[in-house]
This record gives sequence, structure tokens and C-alpha cells, in this order.
Amino acid sequence: MLGLVNTTQRLDANSQYAYALWCTHFAEQSIVAIANGEVIGFLTGFRSPRNPGTYFLWQTATRPRHGVAGLGVDMIAHAVEREIARGADRIEASVDQDNKAIRVLMKTLAKRFGGRIEEELLYPGSLLAGEGHDHHDEILMRICLDRPDAPDMSDMSARAMPAPARTSSEVSA
Repeated sequence: MLGLVNTTQRLDANSQYAYALWCTHFAEQSIVAIANGEVIGFLTGFRSPRNPGTYFLWQTATRPRHGVAGLGVDMIAHAVEREIARGADRIEASVDQDNKAIRVLMKTLAKRFGGRIEEELLYPGSLLAGEGHDHHDEILMRICLDRPDAPDMSDMSARAMPAPARTSSEVSA
């Protein structure tokens, strides 16, 4: 997975250890595509601990010229459909304002599932910039599915467990 991230300019690389942990702790919410014994794509996602009705799409990458048309879009659509079937009523992703492809995909998914898009600043680029490296603002795109059968967990979880304050070292770690 790290090898794919390193070939993708728009993704931030994490350690090999982080990806190994991801594959054990969040395997049920993620996808790995393998062809001929080689990882040709992956999607990492998770259900929010503070709001279990929210599914967060974290990273998606595909190997260039892997031979499977639309693999990245198919992985995202499959993961979203699966998590909605498991009760998710919110789908979130942090995106670069200039990443038109993911922005169009999120809007298409919202339309497909009868949801609406909400956007807000998740992290300013200045918080995520490293030494000598700029970073874009991370915009949180949220698909809100107005499902009458889904309880609104956001208010209950906020009262039960307030969000911890974030520091720049916690965010960049």
C-alpha cells in the first residue's frame, strides 16, 4: 500500500507500520484490490468512533495502468454502498479544494443515494505543512443521508464523549 501511495502525488504517505495496523484494525471498512498477486489498488476507511453512523473515506490509490477500468471509483462506490447497508447515514472525506475528481464523485454519490453535500474546513494547510513543504487546506466533504430510520448519533455522542482538543503534534503524528 505504501508503494502505491508513494507513486501518487496527491496522497500523504504514512509509515509501513501504519498501513499494517490499518489492514488489521480497519479491514472490514477498507478494500484492497489484488491482481496476479500484486496490490493494484486500495481504499482505507473507518467508522467514526464518536459518531458510528459516519463512514470516513481516508485514502484511495490505484497502480497506474493496472488494467482494471474505473477501479478507484468502483472501490469507493462499493465501500459507500456497503457502509450505507450497515447503517451509515453520513459519508465523509477530506479533500483538496482543487481535486475536482473526488469532488464530482462525492456529489454524484450524494445524488445517487438521495443525500446532500455539506462542506467545512477540516484543517488549514498551515497546520499540516511540514518543514519546507506547503500543504493545501483539507476540506471536509460530507454526504448527509436523510434516513428517517437512522438515529442522529452526533448529538448523543457529543454529550457522552466530548472531542479532545487537538494540537498540531497530534494532527501531524
